[in-house]
Amino acid sequence: MAGLRTWGAAAALLSIAVAISGCGASPTTQIFDRFEKASSTEVNVPAAMSSLKTLEDKDEKQYISIINQGKQDNRNVQTLIDNTNQALAERKQVLEQMKAQLDEARDQIGEMDGIIANLKEEELKKPAEEAYQAYVKRYETFKSLFESYDKWIQHEQSLYEQLKSEETKLKSINKAVAERNEAYRQVEELKQQFNDYTTQFNTLKSAFYEKAGLQVTKPAPPKQDDGSVDPELEIPPIENDGTE
Repeated sequence: MAGLRTWGAAAALLSIAVAISGCGASPTTQIFDRFEKASSTEVNVPAAMSSLKTLEDKDEKQYISIINQGKQDNRNVQTLIDNTNQALAERKQVLEQMKAQLDEARDQIGEMDGIIANLKEEELKKPAEEAYQAYVKRYETFKSLFESYDKWIQHEQSLYEQLKSEETKLKSINKAVAERNEAYRQVEELKQQFNDYTTQFNTLKSAFYEKAGLQVTKPAPPKQDDGSVDPELEIPPIENDGTE
């Protein structure tokens, strides 16, 4: 089985140095303000991603051990299963914390079609709309990811319950393993999509700022914890740009 995709480097998002929102603000300023408020709202998401990744890695090792031992004699895995069920509950709790922050960030951005339409500079409308749509797709992808992740946990819990029973047949266990693995595969695909839309939003947002003539400074890239993670699998947090 392929390794779990990492959720991203554990780095806090940088807050903007200057608040530029206010009554009568231009559409460009309103767009900047909403993008950056959303980014700031996700300040604790990287830490949650790191915590979830640690739990996933630990659970993956226990899962393999449970499957290997459980197919031979389910009496060997009772304690492991009890510990893993508790860890699954912890993973769900962390994911719910992430969802709460992403939901709040989505509220911060709100519906921006009207603001974008009010841009006086026609050349700014397309990059603004592209950045906004990338963010919306990113959020919708996370909603799908949240639902698929919950199914993954449910399938894993169901599998463990079957392994605990002495009456469960090997055929039934193999079916439960296949269902769990399919749910796992869907989660991994959605993680990659979330990663892609995050990168798109960061890139398109910066392109809009540049075209709009906004002077911003990019935060320093986060330090990697170690060299054991494939950087191509990392999900970067939304970047938060600041004014100079």
